[in-house]
Amino acid sequence: MSSILHVELAAEPAAAGRSRRVTGRWLTSLCGAEQPCATAQDLVLAVNEAVSNSAEHAYRGDPSGVVVLHGTADGPRVELEVSDHGRWRDPPADNGFRGRGLDMIEAVAEDVRVERGPRGTTVTFCGTLGQCSGTCEP
Repeated sequence: MSSILHVELAAEPAAAGRSRRVTGRWLTSLCGAEQPCATAQDLVLAVNEAVSNSAEHAYRGDPSGVVVLHGTADGPRVELEVSDHGRWRDPPADNGFRGRGLDMIEAVAEDVRVERGPRGTTVTFCGTLGQCSGTCEP
């Protein structure tokens, strides 16, 4: 499979499921395994959270919104980027039981960056895949 992943998703709830499937297949193919390893599963979780955030918050009901998922692999190092062209919404002072997406991404991925601007938001994060035989340990 290619060392590049690029998918454009409609900013709707189903985008998260599609992003999990395509990211999981791509990462598993990079590992050379039949099943996703622990590192790949963590990165799939991070993609799910970033795509879910964009789909839910960036466009505020605009049905034409798009979430872009882009991934590159350079050897065992994988970088994933989720971007939208919507508007950033500062989290409320009390999130209640919600608002943990970025914290989850930071817990399972490396080098997490969030860039907000007038043209949208981009969340970038990395992971290191190793020789997979059930686990992606470097």
